[in-house]
Amino acid sequence: MIRQPMKSTDHEHNLFFSEDIDITEEFTRTLQLMEYTDKHLYITGKAGAGKSTLLRHFVEHTGKTHVIVAPTGVSAIHIGGMTIHSFFRFPFGIIDQRDIEYQPEKRKLFRNLDVLIIDEVSMVRSDIMHAIDLALRKNTGEKDVPFGGVQIIMFGDLYQLPPVVTSDEEKDYLRTEFGGEYFFYAPGLLKAGIEHVELQENFRQKEDGAFLSLLNAIREKQISWKHLSALNTRVAPYTLSEPVIVLTTTNKIADGINEDKLAMIDSPEFVYMARVEDVFDIKKAPTDDELRLKKGAQIMMVKNDIETPRRWVNGSVGTVVALDNNTIVVTIDGEEYSLTTAMWEEYGYEYDEDSKEITKVAVGSFHQYPLKLAWAVTIHKSQGKTFDRVVIDLGRGAFAHGQTYVALSRCRSLAGIFLKRPVMSSDIIVDDEVRLFHLP
Repeated sequence: MIRQPMKSTDHEHNLFFSEDIDITEEFTRTLQLMEYTDKHLYITGKAGAGKSTLLRHFVEHTGKTHVIVAPTGVSAIHIGGMTIHSFFRFPFGIIDQRDIEYQPEKRKLFRNLDVLIIDEVSMVRSDIMHAIDLALRKNTGEKDVPFGGVQIIMFGDLYQLPPVVTSDEEKDYLRTEFGGEYFFYAPGLLKAGIEHVELQENFRQKEDGAFLSLLNAIREKQISWKHLSALNTRVAPYTLSEPVIVLTTTNKIADGINEDKLAMIDSPEFVYMARVEDVFDIKKAPTDDELRLKKGAQIMMVKNDIETPRRWVNGSVGTVVALDNNTIVVTIDGEEYSLTTAMWEEYGYEYDEDSKEITKVAVGSFHQYPLKLAWAVTIHKSQGKTFDRVVIDLGRGAFAHGQTYVALSRCRSLAGIFLKRPVMSSDIIVDDEVRLFHLP
């Protein structure tokens, strides 16, 4: 059954036409699938393909009732949704059928839900996707229909972020119970089927065709010695005067660099305390609740500027040039800006009896200056950001599927990359299960 949009036809004009973003032909085709079918969709694409832009545009203009969830707190806050675990009340760790809750207070919400949107779906394990299926069946009352008849629209890139599996025991269990750890092994998706949509355009490296070709080869592990030779021409010391961020493989290395660099600055340290209102888990916050800064510190902005035109974006790197107890002034790309605090909200969902729609309700908020120390950041935490210049430090070697691809694809151009050491073929790790899933 195809559920028709509940809003007036005015939303259709806004869905397919926009003054803010370029609605390409492939965006239009994808939006038509999302809006006018009930197919379960996996919307993917290479780094910089516009997945997040498309998701946000659909959410703003769709006529379907929807809920947005993500596997981590930071990604949920970023996209304006809830974590999967919070929305479904799942416990942490491996989930089985006994963990699935009936939520009578949300009965009308579930029964009127058209679409569940899952962002960063590549990080969702098979047991979690199966639990989503069971929870939707239980709470919609449609026990014999995959996902209770709710359309599942999934955004993400399996070549970038793998599921979080914390032990060999978990890995063995998922292999035995489902066939593997990835979301696409969930029985409900295997039964109902998934339509793949791969966005082909690239908005990040579109000015550097040779670099884009190199990234595509690394993404799919189709590299040759020519690719590695071209990449390793970037093994060079960083000598420019502009700020540059170091991408590292672990939190320990990144935190150590930031702490050491801050300690080396001979100027007073200022501490800015965040303000939390109502219910907000500070683990989900994009910056520190105790933000420590000094004049001369290298920083990264962690939220898009609200001004038009934007003065910075999430991921812009700059330097603190002045600060006191109530003021932070930074330079970004040679321009000086005085910052004010920003707000991030944590959300819940409710069913509105009057409008017959599912509404998003803010349950708490986090207020802090929208920046963090950023001489270094982990490759994992850099996901989704774009940099003009990066130093990539793979240390003793990449150790996770997609790690090197994520690091390299953060940069707009090959000329903006500075490698601490040559990239070796052993640093290019791609799971064969992912490659097989993407085969036509």
